[in-house]
Amino acid sequence: MKTSARGFTLIELVVVIIILGILAVVVLPKFINLQGDARKAAMDGQFSAFENAVKLYHSGWLTEGNTGAIDKLSSFGAGDVASSPEGYPYSTSGISNGTNGETFMACEQLWHGITNTDFTIAHVVDADLMTSDVDIAYTYGTDRCVYRDLYFIQRGEKTQVMEYTFTTGEVVVNSAFYGADGSTGP
Repeated sequence: MKTSARGFTLIELVVVIIILGILAVVVLPKFINLQGDARKAAMDGQFSAFENAVKLYHSGWLTEGNTGAIDKLSSFGAGDVASSPEGYPYSTSGISNGTNGETFMACEQLWHGITNTDFTIAHVVDADLMTSDVDIAYTYGTDRCVYRDLYFIQRGEKTQVMEYTFTTGEVVVNSAFYGADGSTGP
């Protein structure tokens, strides 16, 4: 008996291609978004570690019986983090002396002083958020540091923003959308 080799018909091949296309459309976006999910989880962990370090520092400040700003808290980290007068971590270059630009330097020093991370950080003005080549952009006010994850800003998505007030120790993490010009939106 003679057997002949039988291949796939054109219709069978088209059906298989359509099924593979549907699977790709449904499954591929989920795999693509894994990088964003991983980044968000890493930043959640980093911001949470920052908040816990603030609490730990303040506890050490209280335990040592301090009542004002100190230059260094020897029981915390590398022993080089100075406090605000209220006992919350402030910088690694000493207590506030009231000079202009001091908070500007303190926010970056504080990030490195109380966290152990490979994320790069720099002060970035709003107009440069889309082109900056760092992981975390910080800005500051007279009593606070604001840290923004640039990964999502540069993709036009909502990003995580952490505000740290060094007079109260309050750490607040929110989501915000930044436009191409650095303006915030809903």
